[in-house]
Amino acid sequence: MGVVRPIIIKTKVEFPVYGLDFTADDILLVGGGGGPNRSGVKNNLVSFKVDQQNRKLEKIDTVLLSDKEDCPMSIACHPKVCPHAIMVMQKFTYSAYLLKLPFLVAGINSSENAIHEGNNQNCRIFNTEYGKLNLKLTLSTSTCKSMDEYQRVTRFSRSGNYLVTGFSDGKVSVLKVQDWTLCFPSLRFKNVQDIDIDNKEEYVAVATSSALIILSIQDGTVVQVIDSPKLNKNTACEIRACRYGVTLKGEETLYAIVNPTSRGRGFVCAWNLKRKGCQYPVHKARTAGISRKAITSFTINSAGDILAYASTDLSIGFIDAQRLQPLLKVEKAHGFAITSLAFNSSGKYLASAGADNSCRVMIIPTKAIKDNREWFFSKPLFIILDMFLFALWMHVLVEMVDNGTL
Repeated sequence: MGVVRPIIIKTKVEFPVYGLDFTADDILLVGGGGGPNRSGVKNNLVSFKVDQQNRKLEKIDTVLLSDKEDCPMSIACHPKVCPHAIMVMQKFTYSAYLLKLPFLVAGINSSENAIHEGNNQNCRIFNTEYGKLNLKLTLSTSTCKSMDEYQRVTRFSRSGNYLVTGFSDGKVSVLKVQDWTLCFPSLRFKNVQDIDIDNKEEYVAVATSSALIILSIQDGTVVQVIDSPKLNKNTACEIRACRYGVTLKGEETLYAIVNPTSRGRGFVCAWNLKRKGCQYPVHKARTAGISRKAITSFTINSAGDILAYASTDLSIGFIDAQRLQPLLKVEKAHGFAITSLAFNSSGKYLASAGADNSCRVMIIPTKAIKDNREWFFSKPLFIILDMFLFALWMHVLVEMVDNGTL
């Protein structure tokens, strides 16, 4: 495996980034800032077009948010592009209106007064057509009256029919995008780290520090609780992230990133789900060490064949999703902690950002990854061939000794 340095397009954004995502038509949305009442660091939501030929990110639009409100802490773009608008029912008033695709949802806390009054409009929905950002709707999924709590997780299901939000106080809400109503009453868990919805839109995986909790999307009942694994049966671990991945053949896998509490390493666990019948309970996971340092961010491409992670040593790594083998590692990808990773819909780009006030888009070196994948596939064959040739050589050597020819 040779050393490959992929092409990286980067730009300064003048604010710490807490969330980013690609629209289905490859517009990059970036959100972050200084939060409420911090002079000098504005709260921003910015859109970029990736100009691969000239290797630059072209700014399309910027929304400067109120300094009395929080900055965007998480972002999710609807996964589909539609040439026409979709009909959406307004919650409470039940009036219908048109909401154009594509659009994004950002987790942005309201002002301190609004939060204390229990009116935190923390879900902001922006139309993103042609990269232009226009606020269309605000929703509340939190009744918490503390300024310290924020919308840590914002994620659409694969079809875009569902939106899940997770608050730092542990509140998890799953909404139907058609009318923005809850699928079931919001639930609360301790130390929620990440949330994802499976490909068939039947289950919700909630990653807490100590367990993966699988919920039915229909009524929120707990289907299974998967405790955080202990490496070598002794080393306790904390779950950092979770994702469902599905291959082009329809094979689905649940992935979790775990970091040992006592040392700086990172592991991935994978549970293969049944293609037919009830997918749960799952049992023993495949586990592989993928990083020498703790993992801070994690994502998977839409094809379901590549996992990407960022670690505390500021590197970004790529892993074969089936074999859990390393494909590529980019050292010193950022100057400070990497907070967000996102593939575009085709898997051609990986965007990353963090506390270094910069945003970067890596052009995935597909040939190098393909070569490395083939190398890992052929490596066992070479080992077996070497063992066979060694055994054959030893056999010939013994025969020569027995016959007195040596």
